[in-house]
Amino acid sequence: MGSSVIAATPAERCGRPLELDADTRRGRLVARRNVLFGLWVARQLGLLRSRHEAYAWSVHFADFEASGDEDVIRKVARDLAEGGRAMSDRQLRHYLREMELQAYFQLSVPQARVRVKTRER
Repeated sequence: MGSSVIAATPAERCGRPLELDADTRRGRLVARRNVLFGLWVARQLGLLRSRHEAYAWSVHFADFEASGDEDVIRKVARDLAEGGRAMSDRQLRHYLREMELQAYFQLSVPQARVRVKTRER
């Protein structure tokens, strides 16, 4: 038999650290942006807190209707108008961009590892 060694991790198998490609990073950014935007709109609509997350995900899933941001803006504009809180497309794009910047910073900051200190006896 041969002396082949099976590496334990994908990084070891390919010989270099794995990195997310640009499309994957962009996808995560857009998903986070859409959810943050949806949470913001849910607050504007005065929805119950228990409904915020579901509404935010509905905004994110609206993004799959067509390429670009038009589908998200269209859904949110319609919902805000129905809720008596109409805003212009320009205003909505401003807040969408603000949420994109917030998402960018959230995804850029490394997650802090929490260390639990135990008391020595």
